[in-house]
Amino acid sequence: MSEGLEELGLKLLLTCVAVTWLVALLRAHKDPRYPNFTLRALISNRAGYPDRVAIQELGSWIAFTLVLGVLTARNLLTEWFVTVYVGVFVLRGAYSAFLKAKAPPEAEGTVTRTTSTTQSTSVDKP
Repeated sequence: MSEGLEELGLKLLLTCVAVTWLVALLRAHKDPRYPNFTLRALISNRAGYPDRVAIQELGSWIAFTLVLGVLTARNLLTEWFVTVYVGVFVLRGAYSAFLKAKAPPEAEGTVTRTTSTTQSTSVDKP
């Protein structure tokens, strides 16, 4: 097989995989059986604003996955790359769980704020 045809086949394969993932995510986004899943949640925080860390993590996962596909198709995949591919995301998840465990627990109910005067206000917690 010529090298140009092999490159074209690889690009078509990666494009088909990417389109399949996008279609699957869009179908899950619109499916009423998954009310808690939205595509926006992949890149935003709980308040709905874009989250820099989530965008970086999703982007690095996409880049790593594309490189994994290319290395696999060219038969250049090594154990080191697979270890780094899995290890980066496992360590990120473990670090996130560690930080969440160290954070003080959130109080439930209402939050009471007292100003320097004798006036006190009670606000529902968001």
